[in-house]
Amino acid sequence: RTRAATWRPCAPSPPSAGLAPAAMAAEGPVPRPPEHVRCKNFGCNKYFDPRNPEETVCTFHKSPPVFHETAKYWACCRDRKAYDWDEFMKIPGCQTGPHSVEDPKKKFMGGSDLRAECAPKRLDDEIPTEPRKKLDKLRAGVESVGVDPALFDRAWGRLAAKHCDLASVASHLGQATTDMLNRMLEDEVNLPD
Repeated sequence: RTRAATWRPCAPSPPSAGLAPAAMAAEGPVPRPPEHVRCKNFGCNKYFDPRNPEETVCTFHKSPPVFHETAKYWACCRDRKAYDWDEFMKIPGCQTGPHSVEDPKKKFMGGSDLRAECAPKRLDDEIPTEPRKKLDKLRAGVESVGVDPALFDRAWGRLAAKHCDLASVASHLGQATTDMLNRMLEDEVNLPD
């Protein structure tokens, strides 16, 4: 015949009155004061008094942790990777400063963040596609090299009246600029030294 398991509370631990602080620490964690909060800096996790954050030094990482496949590391310390959680938590911080109660915007990073970080960037992202914006950029460009903006406005205004389409105005001005630059190159080659 088998006995049914019964639950019994553990015997209370002996009172720790009269023990030195070192002995109490060896016995178990010391409860934190109620007004203390956990630091939100990456990798710190210590409790501190938010009224005096400078009172204790915070050693932390400036960037969030990265969890990619089985590797764990801090984005600011990419050369110190760990594959075990305990090893990861032992990686020392790379900066010191005051504790913080502000939640970080990005709590952790993964593989998609790493791919986005290394993705090629388009060089033509800032080139406008709308004809009016193209003309505004061209106007700013010619004005920056000393062309009177009123002259540019009159020229594109006449083209707009003739063609009734800003896309063709932008195209005509682009072609005229290209032709002028080509003529300048040819004249420069034919000039004597």
